[in-house]
Amino acid sequence: MTTESKPTPPKRVVPSALRPLLWVGIPESVLAWKPRLPSRNWCIFWASVATVSYLYYDDRKQCKKILEEYKERVRGLSDGVMHPHEHPRKVLVYTAKYPGDDNYDVSAVYFKRYVKPILVAAAVDYEILSGTRYGNLARELRDRIHERRRNLAGLQPWTTNTAPGTALPTTLSPAEHLQRELDGAVVLVGRPALKEWAWALKEGWGTSIPVKPVDYDEQLSNTLSTDSAFDEEDVAPAASSVTPDVPLDEANDEDGAPLPSSSSQSFMLPTQVGLMSMQKGAGFSPAGIQGAHISTHANASTESAASEPELPPMLPIPAQPPLCFIDFTNMVGWRNIPNRIVRFFNRRADVRRGAEAGLSIVLGSKDDAREFEPGSVGAVRTEPPQGEDLDWGIGEEAYYPKSFDRTIEDIEKSRKTYYEDLKKELKASREIARGEREPTKAEKRLMPKTETELRHQRFEKEKQWRNSEQGYHILKPSSGVIWDENWRGSLRVLRPRSEEERVPRLVREEEPAEEKLTPAEEVSS
Repeated sequence: MTTESKPTPPKRVVPSALRPLLWVGIPESVLAWKPRLPSRNWCIFWASVATVSYLYYDDRKQCKKILEEYKERVRGLSDGVMHPHEHPRKVLVYTAKYPGDDNYDVSAVYFKRYVKPILVAAAVDYEILSGTRYGNLARELRDRIHERRRNLAGLQPWTTNTAPGTALPTTLSPAEHLQRELDGAVVLVGRPALKEWAWALKEGWGTSIPVKPVDYDEQLSNTLSTDSAFDEEDVAPAASSVTPDVPLDEANDEDGAPLPSSSSQSFMLPTQVGLMSMQKGAGFSPAGIQGAHISTHANASTESAASEPELPPMLPIPAQPPLCFIDFTNMVGWRNIPNRIVRFFNRRADVRRGAEAGLSIVLGSKDDAREFEPGSVGAVRTEPPQGEDLDWGIGEEAYYPKSFDRTIEDIEKSRKTYYEDLKKELKASREIARGEREPTKAEKRLMPKTETELRHQRFEKEKQWRNSEQGYHILKPSSGVIWDENWRGSLRVLRPRSEEERVPRLVREEEPAEEKLTPAEEVSS
């Protein structure tokens, strides 16, 4: 019987030049190791990783280089000496919520990443106003313009950087405050900000406004008080719910005030609602009287508001700070993932675009800005494309996600579902509050909202839905940028800067250093 001998592995041979290292303590396996190329799959993997890493490294290296070049061109402005009472130049940055993106600050992040470094290098101050929801920027700017109109009319005191009545060296007068705004600039990041800014300009300067500031929340609450969302089905009250000594016909007050379930009271503050729902069918209903009084007061206030004097539209509008538009495209949605991947390895294009805009802001002023060009007089369209400067960033709208087009449908679905659930919650809340039944086990763990809380919740939801609808109609791609012919001559645009323009840095002469004496010279002296 023959036994098969196991094959012996080849003996590792240490090169003669490396044999002395064996006596140093280096293992023989290390000295006899013969490297070889990895397999084909590993070669593909490492080559791909190396290529992607180099593309990322080279792009970020180019970004830093481009940014430093532009910062060096404007650093001369930061070398100047300011008076202690002097204010730096300040620009206003407007960003709006981008359609289809839940992060409302993506435009502000883009500005801080690519434009802010240029402003900081030039010692230029800035203020960012961001819209958190669709149309929020437009409504905020409209309210600011209305406040400015009341300031100019002398109906409202100017709000400066100090409290009224104080006189500090740094306090700006109204004229100085306006001049500082004109010396600055208005930066619009993305086409949504452009559309909301134009809408605010139209509603702020081109409409009649009441002398007193308008409380839009109160207007909405008065509107909601006329519907039947909190009306109760006509059910005969139980006999036990009326006091025997008081006839059923006298359950209401003398003035015929409606019962708590009437539509005269929809949304009111918690202190106004009180125990209206609990007093349903009782002999005495002070809350019902209060609700009727509030409704009468609301009607009287509406009539008085209609008779109040109004400020007429201010046309042409006052001179505005020069504009600077920054084209920003937010890649949202699955269909834009390939574009986002390519953009990730080409950030230098964004850096250069933002640096060019920052250079226009820093080196530009209202004196050398060009006039805003909307097109021929009387030939400006209301639908895109409108031509000239009104088509700023129109290519961004091609990347809007499809979900943005369903905004109105989604709001209608949410509103329908909410009001169906509201009836059930309101019925359960009223039955428990009136003692008609005991709460169930599930309701004991999580008690239903009170009628006051439901009214407040409904007010907040309606406010959000209506604001979103208004913002959608402003931002939808089929709507153009609002334009008024009375704006001609009041709007100007900062010009792009050439490659040769730069601000030279100050060269400070160094004082000659004192010559130090040697020890021998010190002794002789």
